[in-house]
Amino acid sequence: MVGRFGRWPEWVGTAARTWAVVYGAMACYWIAGGRRGFPIANVEGDPAGGPAVATAISVVLAIGCAAALVLARSVSRIAVGGLVFATATAAMGTFGLVLSAVGIVASGAIERPLALISQSVALVGAVLLSSTAQVQSRRRRSRCPRCGRHHPLPLRPESPLIRPRPRPSAPRTRRTAYLLLLLLLPWATVKSVWMLGGSALGVTATEWTATTSTSDQSWLSRELSRAGIDITVLAAIAGAALILLLLHTASAPRWLLLFPAATAAVSLTLYGVPLTIWGTFALTGIAPTDTDPAPFTPNGLAAMILFGGTAFTALGTALTIAAHSHHHRTRPTCT
Repeated sequence: MVGRFGRWPEWVGTAARTWAVVYGAMACYWIAGGRRGFPIANVEGDPAGGPAVATAISVVLAIGCAAALVLARSVSRIAVGGLVFATATAAMGTFGLVLSAVGIVASGAIERPLALISQSVALVGAVLLSSTAQVQSRRRRSRCPRCGRHHPLPLRPESPLIRPRPRPSAPRTRRTAYLLLLLLLPWATVKSVWMLGGSALGVTATEWTATTSTSDQSWLSRELSRAGIDITVLAAIAGAALILLLLHTASAPRWLLLFPAATAAVSLTLYGVPLTIWGTFALTGIAPTDTDPAPFTPNGLAAMILFGGTAFTALGTALTIAAHSHHHRTRPTCT
């Protein structure tokens, strides 16, 4: 027998509409000027770009919730497109979620608990909305809402799923992911040079260490620092290991690999793309740099921003490619 979770196409639309009511209320609170739990802000809770940008983001989030509430029951092409838009807005609300998780491990403290909660709620919404859009799209094309394929008979509750045999991804997919991972090297190399006591981008290891307080580090972060390992670089290595598992024959349950990969892919890409653009503009002189970037020089700070943005974007993109490949290779079929 297929359990309640296995019959998710029957209830996911209702769950998505319920989520839209809850998150829509949060978005209305942010539109009214409240800032508690606002996802796109710094440690002090100040929104990036100022109050006007925060209000605009909140309006977009509210529109996405309204679209989900109205369209979740429809199978029309417009409704499916609206659900995809709502999924994108919910994904935007997860901004910085993975980096927040890394920050918790690095510092041993949660700097913005309410923001972490709102980001987690947005993640739940993104999963529910994407699943709803998938189900409605399949129904519109007269396909099985559970596996997406044609069946001569309708799905029965007792119908089990046939899972395909594990096989590696296509060579072209693997090469693309590996090339993207190479873009992590400039950022990881600079961080590692500092951790090993060297100088990079005009900044010595002592100057870099002075920018962070040891009291703001967890026990694990301090021990890794003594060993010359930066915890963010270690997290990137963990992401690369996840990509390898997704690309090759991994016997782990699908959700155990796809859920963290999709979550990290969205969060890293949303964070990395703006940094890459900003670093490129600052390095080429199109955008002004910080007037007091100590211990960096203006160009050194711009280069570090570019390295970091490129690394986050590349890792997020590689995770997206690997997760997409793994999803299609391991997708089960109804009997």
